[in-house]
Amino acid sequence: MSLVLTGVPVLVVDGPDAAVAAELLRDQGAVPIVGSVPTDTHVALVRVPAGTAPAAAADALDWASVHGVPVDDRRGAAEMPSDPEAGSANKSHGGGGRSLGSVTLVGGGPGDADLVTVAGTRAVHEADVVLTDHLGAVALAEEAAERGAEVIDVAKIPYATQVPQERINALMIDRAAAGKHVVRLKGGDAYIFGRGHEEVVACAEAGIPVQVIPGVTSVTSAPAAAGISLTHRGLNHDVTVVSGHVPPGHAKSLVNWSAVAGLTGTLVLIMAMRHAGAIAAELIDRGRDGATPAVVVEHASTPQQRVTEATLATLGETIEREGLGSPAIIVIGEAAARRVDTAGLFN
Repeated sequence: MSLVLTGVPVLVVDGPDAAVAAELLRDQGAVPIVGSVPTDTHVALVRVPAGTAPAAAADALDWASVHGVPVDDRRGAAEMPSDPEAGSANKSHGGGGRSLGSVTLVGGGPGDADLVTVAGTRAVHEADVVLTDHLGAVALAEEAAERGAEVIDVAKIPYATQVPQERINALMIDRAAAGKHVVRLKGGDAYIFGRGHEEVVACAEAGIPVQVIPGVTSVTSAPAAAGISLTHRGLNHDVTVVSGHVPPGHAKSLVNWSAVAGLTGTLVLIMAMRHAGAIAAELIDRGRDGATPAVVVEHASTPQQRVTEATLATLGETIEREGLGSPAIIVIGEAAARRVDTAGLFN
């Protein structure tokens, strides 16, 4: 069976939280079936939501154990059956005598924990283990540590601390194979330059149930937090997102800079602070007007947020002169000149 949840039939054990759990599964492409013990083995995964009655959970766990179906038990360790014989039902094939855990990729948004989705926040609150970046809603990881969850720092700080992706994958799989509910808390959205797909593939190939909860990408939320609308009626009909982690001309660059320079809409650069000057020069060389407005948004949505205006021609020198740094989003285009500074309007 495919353990990426798209199209996977999942039994959601009936109870007070079953409807919410089913809706979250449906959002991930699964086919939730709310009920008790199924009449056949068509179900590929059994999920036991928080709040499930002990008797109903025990019946479902017994059925899963007999039929070799993985179990995703969300009740938490404190709610597990205290009877040793009842506890033995909480097994899945290949689980070494315990439930198979799961991995959930949570998009942590641009920084403010209040901007994480309801589903993402709930997943972190229910996690046994949280693997966190230095981006996004790190406050949620701190709260998880305070309540006793294992929190592992797997930050990928540009040009500094780097935890290899293979190590991150191994940690997720190891903890989930041990029956833990693992959350991979990532900045922004896991599928926007976040290597989320690689992590999903690694879990699926290891036989670990995995799901993705989309996040509020910094591509759009950082400009919004700075008062920049990426689109304006009558001004532009397109927004282009480009990763600037390697400069123009680099052997690993996949960007068609001539095509980008020829666009007339808004350009959003992500992971581009180190190479912003080189990118600006390349765009100008290929025909983009050096007077095009540019705005740098640092630490969006946090108390450290800073917004700095420039032009395409002055972008590199402005970043250097003002000491601007990551994490930051760069907005280039006429839309950047329409910024409305809302800071203090509601104080």
